[in-house]
Amino acid sequence: MAFFNYATMQMAAKIVYYGPGLCGKTTNLQYIYNKTSAKSRGEMVSLETESDRTLFFDLLPLEVGVIAGFKTRFQLYTVPGQVFYGETRRMVLKGVDGVVFVADSQRPMREANIESLKDLEKNLTDMGLTVQNIPLVLQFNKRDLPNLLTKEELEKDLNWHGWPMVESSAVNGMGVFDTLKAISRFTLGSLKHKLSRPEPAGLPRAPQAPAGIPATPPSAPSPAAPTPAATVQAPAAAPSTPPLDVEFDTRQTKGSDKELATTAPKVKTVSVTARRVASELDRIRESLLGPLIAPVQPKVKDLTPALDDIKQAAQARLAEPEILLEVPPDLLKDLEGIHLGIQLMSGQKRHALPGGALVEASQLQRVGDAWILRLKLVPKKA
Repeated sequence: MAFFNYATMQMAAKIVYYGPGLCGKTTNLQYIYNKTSAKSRGEMVSLETESDRTLFFDLLPLEVGVIAGFKTRFQLYTVPGQVFYGETRRMVLKGVDGVVFVADSQRPMREANIESLKDLEKNLTDMGLTVQNIPLVLQFNKRDLPNLLTKEELEKDLNWHGWPMVESSAVNGMGVFDTLKAISRFTLGSLKHKLSRPEPAGLPRAPQAPAGIPATPPSAPSPAAPTPAATVQAPAAAPSTPPLDVEFDTRQTKGSDKELATTAPKVKTVSVTARRVASELDRIRESLLGPLIAPVQPKVKDLTPALDDIKQAAQARLAEPEILLEVPPDLLKDLEGIHLGIQLMSGQKRHALPGGALVEASQLQRVGDAWILRLKLVPKKA
């Protein structure tokens, strides 16, 4: 199931590379990572337990537009292929949106391929899915080596439901991006259909091959493969959605494609116990779905002018004229108030103010041994 971030309007589709041990899953991811532009991908993470590891990173496709208002990015995963890591494979498959099954084309790997595809079918069934109603692309890898199964033999062994197929040599980069584009188009088409027209629960849909990728007619399963009666029969296919063009921001490199495929990129390692793999995968997956642009810094109002005004007002108050009265010190001991009789002089004229004024101690400001009274002169009203 795709992850959604409603704050950034992004959707992350989870694509898992599945297959037997040493079939080329990690080589696929290394080539994709090293070949794509750094600005379009996140860091590669290795989630390691005591006995195995899972590699994944996120990848931002170009020119796919928005689906139901969401900008889409992919998160690519590999799972350990060895049979004794079955629990890890099941946890990595949780929430999957599309699968690339990487088959090893070498003839001695025939039974391992069939067994791994059976294992994928069982794990999906345990999660309420089927290999028929989830986007799946077959990659016949290692086509550059001798002693290979023919394409027809691989089709008969593995292509039980007419899935899209790509021949590849991941170690040389051949077919790697063809596979990625195929599963991307297939997955985006499935998500677009689900978001626009949700299907009733329990009704799987037969997969529709994306445009430009050959889909072989369903062939009869081999004796080692599950019989049709053992799988859920798909109803009539829903109306197919228009194929989506998917491109990725690849870069020119000095090294050869083989160097890109075999060079392990810098990997962030996260150690975790086997019991916490599933929760740690969810946590890291959510953290990968962060904002595509730097967050906007909040605006801060400059309070400097207001502080300057306050300082100037304080200085103006301190500069107001003060009247100092010299009184015997013993009067200051129990001062309760003072009576003022004030005369004002202007030139040769002396004016005595009628009456007097009583100033209480609370109106006086004590500074050291003195009391200060601030007076403000105002014109007398007519």
